[in-house]
Amino acid sequence: PGGAGRPRGRQQQVRGTPRPGPRSRGKQQANCAPQSRDEQEIPFRLREIMRSRQEMGGGAGARERRRRAQVAFKKTLEKEAKGAEPDIAVPKFKQKKWESDRAYIQRMEQEAQHALFLSKNQVTRQPEVQAAPKKEKSERKKAFQKRRLERIRRRKEEKAAERLEQELLRGRSYTVKFGEVALQPPELTAQPRTSTSRDQPGKKSLMLRRLLSPGGVSQPLSTSLARQRIIREERERAVQAYRALKQQRQPGLSQHS
Repeated sequence: PGGAGRPRGRQQQVRGTPRPGPRSRGKQQANCAPQSRDEQEIPFRLREIMRSRQEMGGGAGARERRRRAQVAFKKTLEKEAKGAEPDIAVPKFKQKKWESDRAYIQRMEQEAQHALFLSKNQVTRQPEVQAAPKKEKSERKKAFQKRRLERIRRRKEEKAAERLEQELLRGRSYTVKFGEVALQPPELTAQPRTSTSRDQPGKKSLMLRRLLSPGGVSQPLSTSLARQRIIREERERAVQAYRALKQQRQPGLSQHS
């Protein structure tokens, strides 16, 4: 009919126009165009999504928590590498300003359960039985100590050799008194090793050699008559004893033969 000749876009535009009323006014305020293109607020839905994601652990907060967990794990490994495990820290509870009663009670329960878990799984320690760990020297320190002892020993040997040399030189030195005049060279008392005056095998001046040499027979000393008589009697007695002993041995030798 009469509206058939009107353009179609105009009809859609008329139908799409909001109706007057409070609902249309609220919708216009929510979907109104921004007043300034340079200053546009973040949409409400997008703000809700960002807040929920941040609460769920997304974004920079999760990265910070992961970094803190890694640091704590690294510290735990360092403590275990150092030696015996430290004592379990007793948790101290104090409600924070922003913390609700329910969250405070839940946090206390978690920390208490964690302390019980650590106490159950901790290795039984006996400090009175465990001996103090021995401090082992590293290879580098051992080598340094060895070189130091070698230097000390070599220095002592050098000092001992120097002291001995000084003593020998002091014994050989000839001190000249003040005002003394040397009129001739000193006389050597020690014989050289190649000296011919030293007694050598076969060249010693024996008493028998002097007696056997011509003109070397010594004259008997003059003795008294009584002394000569005693010597003669002792000689005759010795000769008689020798003859008697020889006669005793001759029958024994004839029997054996």
